[in-house]
Amino acid sequence: MSKEKLELRVLELLEEFEDKLESYPTVPLTGKILVDRDDLLNILKDINVMLPDEYQHVRWIKSQKNQIVEEANRMAEEILSNAQSEELRILELAKSKEREMLMAADSRMRELINEHEIVRLAEKRAQEIIKDAEAKAEDIRVGSYDYAEEIMKKVEYNMEKVLATIKENVNELEEYK
Repeated sequence: MSKEKLELRVLELLEEFEDKLESYPTVPLTGKILVDRDDLLNILKDINVMLPDEYQHVRWIKSQKNQIVEEANRMAEEILSNAQSEELRILELAKSKEREMLMAADSRMRELINEHEIVRLAEKRAQEIIKDAEAKAEDIRVGSYDYAEEIMKKVEYNMEKVLATIKENVNELEEYK
């Protein structure tokens, strides 16, 4: 059946549907009508059969909408969980490095203090080591936060892509209503 004939037949069925609705008797004082359910359902089934495959596909997508959204939410939660785990791992590593550096600086400082002829120079050097260790520890801490922020931005970008895909799917569904 050609597309024009198909469209014409669907219009004929819709007119038949409308004519039947108008011809059914009304219930007094309510404005409602009594309808032959099977008669109207048969017309709707005929229209449904004539709809192009695209409409059938849209119906299938609509029925799958919840599954698609659930899968996207599951993926988002997994990505977020992985990013949080990675952030914690990086922070722990930075703290561990900071402790090691501070312990090394403290140990070096004690060695210098024990050398009695250069006590004053040792104290000065110890302070430099501590400042250097603290600066490096701060650099590591800031670097780990920057890395964690970068990971979170990548997660956010991926989530936006997933959300955009979901929105496109929802918009497509709405267009086919």
